[in-house]
Amino acid sequence: TKRALIVADLTFGSYQEGPRQALRSAMRLVKDAGVGAVKLEGGERSHEQIRTLVEAGIPVMGHIGLTPQSVNAMGYRVQGRGEEAAAQLLRDA
Repeated sequence: TKRALIVADLTFGSYQEGPRQALRSAMRLVKDAGVGAVKLEGGERSHEQIRTLVEAGIPVMGHIGLTPQSVNAMGYRVQGRGEEAAAQLLRDA
């Protein structure tokens, strides 16, 4: 609808190389698919990509904690259980 915010996921491999790749991928979604925002996993480790997208005027929704695209690498497990893991979640936010 005209009032819905459409958020598209930047899929695994579409932004990990760096900010330029993230911007190309996000711009394609905005231009070709008409999305209003993009979502990506990562938090602190993706801060350069996030900064680049925001500076380009693309709204970003972050996804921290259990990150489904990383399940194959890390598996499903409780996030933030230990003190350092909890601190990392706060840094990611």
